[in-house]
Amino acid sequence: MAGLRPVDDPARVHAVVVGVERYPRHPGWDLPGAVDDALRFHKWLRKGGVPEANIQLLLAPDEESRARLDALAAAGELTWRRTWARDELMDAFTTGLDGRTGDLLYVFWGSHGVLGQGDRRLLLCPDAFPHDKRCIDTANLLEYLRRDDLAGFGQQVLLFDACATFLEHHNQPTGPAVAEFPTVRRRPVEQFALCAAASGQVAENDAVLRAGVFSHAVLDWLETNAVDLRPDLTALLTHVRAETPPSQTPVTIEVRTLEGSRERFEWPATAPAPLPASTGRSRLALALHDTLGDADLRARCIEHLADQCPAAGLAAAPSDEQLAHALLTVDRALAALVEVVHTRNRRKADQLLALGRAHGAPGLLSPLEYTSLRELLGGAPQLPSTAQLIAALHVAQPFDRTWLPPKTEGAQGPTVAQLMACVEHFEEHTGGQSLVRPGHQLVPAVVRFTELLAALVPAVRAELHEWADRTAHRLGVDDGGLAERRAEALAWRDSLAPVAGRPRVVAQLDAAPPDPGTAGDGDDHYTCVMWLDSGAGDLAQAAEQSAAPLSPRDVVRRIKRTVALLRTITEDTPVVEILLQPDAVQLPVDSWNGADDGDELPILLGVEWSTALRCAPLADAEREEQRQAGLKNRWTGRHDDTVVFLDDGHAKGYAGYGALMADAGAARAVVRAGPDGRDRLVQAALRLGYPVVLWDRQTSAQVPATHFAPLRPELAVDGLPQRVRDYRAQACMNPSAHPVCPAVLLEDVDRPLPPVLSLTGLSDPTARSDSQEASPR
Repeated sequence: MAGLRPVDDPARVHAVVVGVERYPRHPGWDLPGAVDDALRFHKWLRKGGVPEANIQLLLAPDEESRARLDALAAAGELTWRRTWARDELMDAFTTGLDGRTGDLLYVFWGSHGVLGQGDRRLLLCPDAFPHDKRCIDTANLLEYLRRDDLAGFGQQVLLFDACATFLEHHNQPTGPAVAEFPTVRRRPVEQFALCAAASGQVAENDAVLRAGVFSHAVLDWLETNAVDLRPDLTALLTHVRAETPPSQTPVTIEVRTLEGSRERFEWPATAPAPLPASTGRSRLALALHDTLGDADLRARCIEHLADQCPAAGLAAAPSDEQLAHALLTVDRALAALVEVVHTRNRRKADQLLALGRAHGAPGLLSPLEYTSLRELLGGAPQLPSTAQLIAALHVAQPFDRTWLPPKTEGAQGPTVAQLMACVEHFEEHTGGQSLVRPGHQLVPAVVRFTELLAALVPAVRAELHEWADRTAHRLGVDDGGLAERRAEALAWRDSLAPVAGRPRVVAQLDAAPPDPGTAGDGDDHYTCVMWLDSGAGDLAQAAEQSAAPLSPRDVVRRIKRTVALLRTITEDTPVVEILLQPDAVQLPVDSWNGADDGDELPILLGVEWSTALRCAPLADAEREEQRQAGLKNRWTGRHDDTVVFLDDGHAKGYAGYGALMADAGAARAVVRAGPDGRDRLVQAALRLGYPVVLWDRQTSAQVPATHFAPLRPELAVDGLPQRVRDYRAQACMNPSAHPVCPAVLLEDVDRPLPPVLSLTGLSDPTARSDSQEASPR
């Protein structure tokens, strides 16, 4: 698709033009110039003869741009739409293209962007902010634009001026919130997409020009060489790459077939490999020629490489091309060379580092840095626990909570080999320019991880800090950034105490509507979403999920498999928490049996594992806010042995309310009332923020004062689920001596619930999960 086929009539050209300049929910992300770039592209289209009605101009402007836009619109020079939500942008491609037909479709998009899992290029929409990164996937957009109900548009050109930085660069605990376009049947379409930056790179924004560096280069070329709206795309790509800085490398994606196969001209390559004719190697060779002009420095570098990286097999006087080839193909060779160069010329060292990142030089740490780190960890008298290591991994890689290091057979807890496997994993995320302090180098994930290890291992903390100081200095990391990460690591270590604990499996359940396909099987069915907590307090969705409602037996089986999976990771049996809607806490989940009919032994949920109920938020937001305040306040009093007992008399009038409110610090309520008032009193305790509520599911009348004595509700709260489990097991052995059928609600406010708690419509659980002079996109 080097050149587009001629379009005889400009009226057969359509465009969607997006400029996201303002992020109202997080002004720190505002992107001055994005509207100007969109207007310049709009002007190029109009000069080429494209009718105004063919252009959807969607803008999120700042105040200065909005005033100019209103003036232009009043003068009849353009038509634009204020666009503040992701849905409005998606509508431009769904309903906005319905009824339109043409030969050529242009999409021009300027906004912030990130790189999601699987190298998904995600475009942040105007309603995004750090805790809800609402975005659109470019690959999903490309696929949707090949839909077979779209008339014409057999040629499509898409230009994306947005960062492709890794999510770790945003230093946020939440991942992206990606919205998917509808699934469509596809047809043969030729698509050419030009993206401003390669994987992991920042797309720079020039605040002086009020323009993206990429957009400025693209539009300069289009205005000069493509007044007929039919650019030579190869020539455009060559020009843009020449005009962007070494740290930013535009890449292309072409789609030509119905099956969606792609020719990717990714430069740099996504994985380092020696090529017979490498543009990256040539650029690095030119940089080496400039950097190693001093004979003494060149000799020192070659001697250091020969000593630290013998696998490079360098001759005594290698050429710049041979040296560049070694740096891009031999583990840690570039890092070793920078060790020497940065002591003489910081700017040249930074240039080499940028080229290494851009072209996938293997190994962020030098051989000396890697070896010394391994020796430091090997000399530590005690390494972090499994739970601590998993917590550190989650903090260092918030973009991917599924990766874990390989297990060491027979080892009790993490080993040095496992920690170094983590280090090697984090080396793949090489860092980049700061989003909030342009021109400053981010702290790479591997250094962030070692700072967390230093916080966890006080015996070698000073040595690990010295190691991080040296490594960060070689990598050109901003001193202030490293100091912030160090302080954050120490604060994080202090925060582990209240939340670290026993691992848990959270099963999020809700009654499913009747399914004709399961009618008559005798069981209700439930939607079920499973979550894992390794003990560090962070929840991650389990890998195994079910889109279809499950019977109680299948729910127990799913829990059993998830418990087994978590046990292999943590080497500890987890607690099972059942998350229910407030009006469903009477559901007898503890008696559910996962065994098949005819099996010799049952698999009773409440006997197999320590089990507790959790409550989803109340529908009334104000009442839920009051409940949460009560939970937090009462949770602090859980070490007090005060128990509020509720009998039949408390079910009359406001007696129960008064008893529950009488002691503002009480954390435990035990309901002894009979069935007529039991449910109402349980709900009252739940809604008033009691974190511990205990009752008997099956009693036919009010129970005596000694009824719950075997469960010792006045003892430690965190041991109550285990005491209840033990009692249930004894009841199986001797039912007459153990008449209680206990249910326990335990709301540990230090153990968070899943981030999304709407328990309806769970047919697709996996869909719930996204300075001035050189600011990034």
